[in-house]
Amino acid sequence: MRKILLVAFYLPVIGACAQSIVKVDSLLLAASYDQALQLTAAIPPSATSSEKVLLATKRAQALIHLGRYDEADSTLTGIPVGDNTYHKAIVLTTSGLLFMNQGRLDRAQETLEQAVSAFESTGKGTSLDAAQAITYLGLSYNSAGRYMKAQEQLMMALSIREKNLTANHELVAASLNDLGLAYANTDNDKALDYYEKAFRIYAAIHGPDHPKLAIASINNGLIYRKLELYGDAVNNFEAALKIWERAYQGPHPTKAFALLNLGETYLKMQNLDAARGYYEKALQMYRGVYGDKHPDIAQVLNALGNIALSNGKYADALNLYQQAIIANVSGYEDPAPASLPPPDRFYNGHVLLYSLLYKAQAYEEQYAGKSLRLSDLITSLRILQHCDSLVNSLRQHSTNENDKIALGVIANDVYANGVRIAMQTALNSVRRKPYFELAFYFAEKSKSAVLLESISEANAKSFAGIPTALMEEEKNLKSAIALTNRKLSQKPSPDEERLLRETAFKLSRAYESFIRKLESDFPQYFNLKFNTTSPSMQDLQKLLDKETAVLSYFIDDKGGRLYTFLITAKRYKVFERTLPAEFDRYITGFRNGIYFNELKSFSVSGRKLHDLLIPARIPAAINQLVILPTGRLSVIPFEALLSRKANSQDFRQLPYLIKDYSVRYEFSASLLLEKSLKRGTLANRSIFLCAPVTFGDSKLPELPGTESEVKEISKMFSDRQLTCSVKLYDQADEGLIKGNAADGFHVVHLATHGVVDEYHPELSRIYLKSTDGRNDGSLFSGEIYNLKLNANLVTLSACQTGLGKISKGEGVIGLSRALVFAGAKNIVVSYWSVSDESTAQLMKDFYRTLLDGSDSYASSLRLAKKNLIATERFAAPYYWAPFILIGF
Repeated sequence: MRKILLVAFYLPVIGACAQSIVKVDSLLLAASYDQALQLTAAIPPSATSSEKVLLATKRAQALIHLGRYDEADSTLTGIPVGDNTYHKAIVLTTSGLLFMNQGRLDRAQETLEQAVSAFESTGKGTSLDAAQAITYLGLSYNSAGRYMKAQEQLMMALSIREKNLTANHELVAASLNDLGLAYANTDNDKALDYYEKAFRIYAAIHGPDHPKLAIASINNGLIYRKLELYGDAVNNFEAALKIWERAYQGPHPTKAFALLNLGETYLKMQNLDAARGYYEKALQMYRGVYGDKHPDIAQVLNALGNIALSNGKYADALNLYQQAIIANVSGYEDPAPASLPPPDRFYNGHVLLYSLLYKAQAYEEQYAGKSLRLSDLITSLRILQHCDSLVNSLRQHSTNENDKIALGVIANDVYANGVRIAMQTALNSVRRKPYFELAFYFAEKSKSAVLLESISEANAKSFAGIPTALMEEEKNLKSAIALTNRKLSQKPSPDEERLLRETAFKLSRAYESFIRKLESDFPQYFNLKFNTTSPSMQDLQKLLDKETAVLSYFIDDKGGRLYTFLITAKRYKVFERTLPAEFDRYITGFRNGIYFNELKSFSVSGRKLHDLLIPARIPAAINQLVILPTGRLSVIPFEALLSRKANSQDFRQLPYLIKDYSVRYEFSASLLLEKSLKRGTLANRSIFLCAPVTFGDSKLPELPGTESEVKEISKMFSDRQLTCSVKLYDQADEGLIKGNAADGFHVVHLATHGVVDEYHPELSRIYLKSTDGRNDGSLFSGEIYNLKLNANLVTLSACQTGLGKISKGEGVIGLSRALVFAGAKNIVVSYWSVSDESTAQLMKDFYRTLLDGSDSYASSLRLAKKNLIATERFAAPYYWAPFILIGF
């Protein structure tokens, strides 16, 4: 939901119109927009050029806040800035505000970036004027859900204001309030802290019952609602509404916002009648301010549509969603619910995405609850395909990976609906095949889209012939950004955080400027960077031999369904299963049963999950499975599933899936297809082996088994006259890896400790040595992203390296993802810590089998695991199940 934005204006005042400009500023801060318009209706002929620019931009600001966007645009277009870069920066700042209020966040960010650059070029990059442009930029990022980016910008604006103003200045309070908004979605405690600091300043300046203090009530209400303290939320929203009703006569956007939030809160309390009443009041208020076109109006119409849909009023809901789309798209007036808007004229893309998604769901529910017309399902799918195109567009306008991943959470809802409705359509159609294929398309679009796009962008740089010096410049920038973000994740002190935020701001601007120059200087790079496609089932079938099958999974949590796509070289099948209520308990029981060697829990869960996940009729010729998991399935070793009831207490005798199939994994079908174009050979390999063995003053235990592990593996390669490089103890230096010592090797083997941070993936690391004083001995995931491994196989003989943060729409974000981006075509990682002795035995068997002529990494790893199972000491899946192969 859009938050109340407190916008402060500070521009230098000169010439005879000084008092008028000061008065206009105060009116704008008080949200007295009509009076501001009256005062700027005529600009005195005696005004200087600077005064004309200031008065005209302030008039445009008043028009923007009144929702009169066309007039504001006309006003801004007519301002004669000439060659004055400073004037241009001021106009660009207000133009960015216009785009932000229209919901055109991509245009807002582009324009505000230009404004900040213009201020910097005049030597005013740290002026109060620049702080205003930076503030708008931060608020636009926040509206787009790009919270880290917003925090970076707004912290910089606060820093500038604190250096130029007193600590209790109103503009400082404005920045504190804005930072509260930016943290409200990531850190409630920090958000409340910023709100309280802003409130104290406002209270000291204005006293009680001032409209600005109502903003504090709104902000607190939002936090309370998030914490499900609905009574406190209602009290705060009502208090804010009373203040604004006394301050503003007639329709006003702040009053509408309070009404909207009261509606949202009562909806959370399941009081639909009260919610509808407040929504209708908010809608009337917004229309009284903005007319019929504004994304805030669309947001209220979406909410009213949801209430209508929950009451089974399908036609009413569809009409309301269509009205929401009309309100949010320039020049679009088609009232027919089945019609689709143009793809590029929306005000707020995120609000439009929800309108379309809700409309698709309404057609689905109308089919199930009333019409039973197949055309309703087909219309729903057409709308979801439009959503898919919109998601692609929104993602391409973002340069920050975390922000793209956040968008993936919304996109995942689109794709879940797409899979479910496509399957339902297939089962009710004569021609089922196209809809099964569409279901697969939606399922795969929900997996690792950001990772694939990042790889595509890296490939584009290679194909575009970008010089080595520029690539090195980019690497240095990305390394500095990764280091700053990592330090920010380590809970620095307030002063340290502010300094880091300023550094992040400058680095981010430098990197974005670098990318824009690449796009300009190398057009082929720009054309190729978004050149990603989602493969069809037929595309996958062309890659498969007669012994290999792909099992791709998709979970629809809302519908409680599990979809399994079984694809072989000649045919495919789609299976739909009800997700059992105990599903999560089975996964937990399976993992815990393995980890704690608890046979009963493991055998029950392993058998239940096998029946749910593995189709009963896999063709007899198949002996290799490629698993494309989803969500929480990404952290279980399928090899340890039990194909039959466990009738033995002997771990060696259990019917593990690994006894029937070689198993490997991949993040998505798109990545599988992309890797197949670069597949290396198994012959003529070289290997780089690295093992620190000891870990100095850290509390990490020594790994003596890793020394013998890498020495024996090295001997296997050298006995076959294959190139081998071994780095032990202090030679296993982080600087060597970052310095490209492993480049050019077919196989890279790292035997060490690894840690994955599921809350802050950028803190995930591989432990090495530090002997040069320039590195800390921890190879963090952000640093791995900057490596150029290009290895056919990377083995992390380390603990927990296969885990990470599970993100909807993207999968596991951790070390394995970083290695794939760095160019590793296949990787071996682990799900949990295992003794270095059993790990060493498994790894030696793996490489021995590989060098003896195995036809694949998967079959070599399978045989190594079966060898461990055959031993009495290491037969339990605890020892062999955590090691998995990712690749194709």
